[in-house]
Amino acid sequence: MKNNLLASTWLQAVACLLIVISNAESFVTQLNPVRISVLGGYGSSLGQLGVFLFFMTSGYLAASLHWNDFGEGKVMAFIKGRLVKIVPVYYLFTLITIVFWVIHPAWFPSTKVEPSDNLLSLIFIPSVYIKELDALTPVISAGWIFCYQMLFYMIFSAGLLLTRRSGLTFIFLSIIVLAAASITLQSENLWVQFYTNPVMLYFLSGVLCFALQPRLSTPWYHTGYSLLVVSFLAIVSILFMHGIAQLSVLTFSFFILTFFSFRFVSDSPASRVLTAVGLASYSIFVSHRLLMGALEKIVHALLPAENGQVTLSLALLLLVITSLTLGYLIYWLIERRASMILRVKAG
Repeated sequence: MKNNLLASTWLQAVACLLIVISNAESFVTQLNPVRISVLGGYGSSLGQLGVFLFFMTSGYLAASLHWNDFGEGKVMAFIKGRLVKIVPVYYLFTLITIVFWVIHPAWFPSTKVEPSDNLLSLIFIPSVYIKELDALTPVISAGWIFCYQMLFYMIFSAGLLLTRRSGLTFIFLSIIVLAAASITLQSENLWVQFYTNPVMLYFLSGVLCFALQPRLSTPWYHTGYSLLVVSFLAIVSILFMHGIAQLSVLTFSFFILTFFSFRFVSDSPASRVLTAVGLASYSIFVSHRLLMGALEKIVHALLPAENGQVTLSLALLLLVITSLTLGYLIYWLIERRASMILRVKAG
């Protein structure tokens, strides 16, 4: 179990890195008048893969940490752990965003925020329309991920009230019905589109992978070949597939990743960095776009009007490293301390 949890933390770190790199590229392209793509046009694909992996890892962790809690009266402990993990940093950056928007609305040219949006954001309901996305987000645009997270946790906590078989059936049916509604309703209402988005099926993908894995007395370990196969399948699915086919291939890839164990070198620099990013992933997710927005303006003022691929690549690296570093500090100062104060293991 310890090995699986550490592996899941690493996978969450990879998901976080993919999303941060993708968003960093979107900011960096604004530094050049011809909108050069530092990642060769694949930035959005990396971000999409990161979101899918993050949701699968969330489902896997929820199942692995609470597999024996169904019907055991531990729902409140589960809810408390999730709230401590998400709410402190999410609320802080939501309030910071609101203050910045009131002081200088020009910093958010594509966003119009009403007082009701502020209240809805605090209960994880997206209501701010973003023209570039043609979708709803909370006041803090990166928070849409946590709106789905909280919906999944709400459904999962209801499932914990039941026996394991009944609870898992409830969880799977609830999310499948919501996802199927996107096909049957074909609604133009943005709220309906948000809450019936099939992306929620990736939570079930993670739960399913844990449920199907046999408990091996002798662990099987990853080799270069297994990781190469997983990488190949992930690339093919993101570039050439969509819908159920993409979900199936990525689920199989995730199953391989979590079925085999990693040979950890726990004191290596790479493992320490991955563990730190994985633990701080929620804080990094919440804060990185706001931090990048401020940093991009500083970099834009320092760079010449004409800049090439190398300069933009260095700017991207700067945005990524700074966002990860500050995100980890936010985790250490706020999220981790809140967890210690409330004496819960937020996982």
